[in-house]
Amino acid sequence: MSREASGNLLSAHYRLDSHPHINSLHEVLLGDKLAYLVFPPCSGDLHSYVRQRKRLKEVEARKLFRQIAETVHACHAQGIVLRDLKLRKFVFCNAQR
Repeated sequence: MSREASGNLLSAHYRLDSHPHINSLHEVLLGDKLAYLVFPPCSGDLHSYVRQRKRLKEVEARKLFRQIAETVHACHAQGIVLRDLKLRKFVFCNAQR
């Protein structure tokens, strides 16, 4: 990733930094050719959670889906297009989900 591309990625993330469903950036490490974005440790991902539970009650599924929709909407409102959405890419920032 070039420095320009990493700058664009950082700029995009900082526009979303105050959103309650988006993890804050912990640290940025710039190497010669790569930029590394470091986030706080997560408490699992949505795919593993759903597989573990086998079936979610409608109330819980609705709450999680709303969080996903709000997050995607916030990204789109800032001109950020998310590609290749998967449950594994949605991580929990705390154990309470």
